[in-house]
Amino acid sequence: MFGTFMSTLDSSIVNIALPTIRRDLNAGDSVEWIVLCYLLTTTSTLLIMGKLSDWVGRRQLYITGFCVFVLGSLLCGFAWNLWLLVGFRVLQGLGASMIYAIGPAIIGDAFAPQERGQALGLMGSVVAAGSSAGPVIGDCCLVNSVGRASFL
Repeated sequence: MFGTFMSTLDSSIVNIALPTIRRDLNAGDSVEWIVLCYLLTTTSTLLIMGKLSDWVGRRQLYITGFCVFVLGSLLCGFAWNLWLLVGFRVLQGLGASMIYAIGPAIIGDAFAPQERGQALGLMGSVVAAGSSAGPVIGDCCLVNSVGRASFL
């Protein structure tokens, strides 16, 4: 559930920082690609990741997705221009897709049928919490002492 929280959090956390990113990276109107590339990558690869998890194993692909997501997050923090940030967000979106697609399947495998509905309902609550927490956490972490954007 932590991975699902982080992947949904990342879909909304950057929105509040877009004006600062635009200014600091001299990005202009192209700054919208930072949000779009993450969402497009995640949504367009969800089904592929689900099928891939059937072939290579859910656990292995989930761990790989988590590592790809963390690496993408780290690289986003080091991006020095807009297009590198966009590319790293694509990488992050691939990791998020693995996490988000496989999480419910792992829950389905791990819980008995009578407990599965409650576990998936909790997963839905985590998705809503991650999406809702993104702007709040983004606002809290937005500006450090020198006024530069801080990326999670």
